[in-house]
Amino acid sequence: MTVQVATCSAAQLFSSHLLGDQVTGDARILSSDGTAIVGELTIPEYQRPYCWQDTQLSALLQDITAHSRHRPALSYYLGSLILHQAHGQLNIIDGQQRITTLALMGCLLQPHSEIQASLLQGLEYEHPISQQQIKHNLKWLKEKFSSQPEYWQGLVDFNKLQFTLVVTQSEDDAYRFFETQNTGGVRLGGPDIIKAHHLRAVDKLHQKPFAKQWESLGKLDDTVSALLKGRYWQRISMRELPSHQQKKQLRDCIVSEFAQQTGKGEDIAFGRTYRYTGLSGDVSHHQAQQGYDVRQPLNAGVNTIRYLSYFQGLYNDYWEKPDLPHLPGYHSLIVWLKGMEGCGYLEGLYKACLLLYISQFGENQLEQAAKKLFLVVYSRRVSNQKAVREKSIYAFTREYPVLDWIGLSYTPEQCFAYLDSFVLMVEGSNLDKNSVKKRFMDKVCEFFVLELKPGQYKDSFAQALTFKVAGDPL
Repeated sequence: MTVQVATCSAAQLFSSHLLGDQVTGDARILSSDGTAIVGELTIPEYQRPYCWQDTQLSALLQDITAHSRHRPALSYYLGSLILHQAHGQLNIIDGQQRITTLALMGCLLQPHSEIQASLLQGLEYEHPISQQQIKHNLKWLKEKFSSQPEYWQGLVDFNKLQFTLVVTQSEDDAYRFFETQNTGGVRLGGPDIIKAHHLRAVDKLHQKPFAKQWESLGKLDDTVSALLKGRYWQRISMRELPSHQQKKQLRDCIVSEFAQQTGKGEDIAFGRTYRYTGLSGDVSHHQAQQGYDVRQPLNAGVNTIRYLSYFQGLYNDYWEKPDLPHLPGYHSLIVWLKGMEGCGYLEGLYKACLLLYISQFGENQLEQAAKKLFLVVYSRRVSNQKAVREKSIYAFTREYPVLDWIGLSYTPEQCFAYLDSFVLMVEGSNLDKNSVKKRFMDKVCEFFVLELKPGQYKDSFAQALTFKVAGDPL
C-alpha cells in the first residue's frame, strides 16, 4: 500500500488545483516523505451528490467563529480528505461536501481567486441535486455574508483552515480508508458507502447511467435493513444485528455484507424454479418471480446494484406506496399496519418477511400470506407482558425461525403449513386498563371483526384471530 500523508491549508488545496509545476514556495504541498502532492481535484462519477444544507453550513460557520474567538492564533482543523491519485488527477473519495462548501465561500469572499477558478473550472457538478444545492447554498451564504462582508472575509481565512490529506495510488486502498473512518458533516450511512464501492466496480463507460439509477432509488435504509434481517437471521448461519442505536456497528454490518463480502463476476439472479414434465417426457420450466433471492450470493458492481434496485422496487410497491387495486385485502391490511402504535421493531421483521415471500412467490396467495405473517410476527405484542424490545425480536426468530419457514419453502402451501403450526398465546396482564397492549388488541378486533367482550381477551382472542386468519378473507 502506497500512501502519502500531508497537512495543508485550504489556500494550498485550491492553489492551481494542486498542479505541481505551477505551484511554488509555500503553496506546494509536501507529504511526510518530502514528495510533492500534485494533480487536479476531480469528483468521480460514482460519488453521491453535493447535499450539504443550511444546517451544515451554519454549523461550520459557528465552529469557525467560536474557534477564532477562543484560539485566534491557531488554524481550524477541517478533518481529513481521502484522495486517489491517478492520471494527473486527485479523485475526491471523501471530502466533497467540505471542499465544495469552501469553494462556494471562496466565490463570495475571494472573487477572482484560485478558489473561484477551482469551482468554475476544475470541479464539475453534473447531477441535478448538486446543481440545485449549489444554487441554494450560494444564495444562503450570500445573504449571510452581505451584512458584514469584511468581517467574514477576515474570519474565513483559507490560510488558517487546515486539512490532513491521505493520498493513495490505489482506488481500493482509498476506499478502505473511507469505509473505516468516521466522516464529518452529514455522516454517511451504510448505503452511501456501498454505493461508491459498487459504482467503481462498474466499467467506466457505464458508470454514469448506473449512478443515475442508484440516485433514482431514493433512501435505501429501510430496504437494506429488511434485507439484512433476511440474510442474518437464518438457522444455518444465525447472526445478531447491532441495535439501531449502534450506528457505526450497523453501518459496518452493511458495508461487510453488501460490499466487502461481494465477489467478482456477472449479474446473476437466483430464484425458485419449478419444472413440469409431461407424459411424453417433454419438460418446461417456470419461475414465480423474475427477480433476485434475498439470501443469494452477490457480486460487486451491476449485480448488487440491480439486486438493491429490485428490492427497493418491491418495498415501494408492496409497503411504502402500495397501489394494488387487484389486491384490496392486502392493501387495506398494509395501510392499517403502518398506523399501528408501539410496533416498530415488529414492523421491521414483518417487512423482511414480506420481501422474502414476494421475492419467492410473487403475488401468489399474497393476501393470505400477509395475514398469516401478521399473526406470527405481531404475536410478540400480546405474548409479552409490556413493551416489545429490539433484542426480543432476534430472540423470537431464534425460537421461531419465521424467515426460514419462508426461505426454505418451495410453495406457498408449504410455507403456510409452517406458519399455521405457530400457536398464538396471550399474556394476561395489562388487559384491564388502557395499555398499549390493550389498544393493540382492540384495533385487531375491530379490523378483523372479532366480536369479543373485553373480559374474553385472554381466553378467546388467540382462538378467534387464528380462526379468522385461517379462514375468512379480509
